Amino acid sequence: MSWTIKDLRDQIQAIETVLSGRITSDVENYSIAGRQITKIPITELLVIRDRFKRELISMEAAEKVALGQGNPRKILTRF
Repeated sequence: MSWTIKDLRDQIQAIETVLSGRITSDVENYSIAGRQITKIPITELLVIRDRFKRELISMEAAEKVALGQGNPRKILTRF
């Protein structure tokens, strides 16, 4: 799937919202009336969030280069 910068920001925000809610009620699976619900483990959510953040930083840097605002990874020095 091709993500946009807005999509990645939305996904990161959604994951962080889920993580903040899971801190208070940390139940990864439960069963109600014979139906079982399993949530994504916190460690997996953290990995996904970090991957999305890295991709977002990369896309934002590429956008800045395309707009002529320079490369944020380029370090200039003077001697």
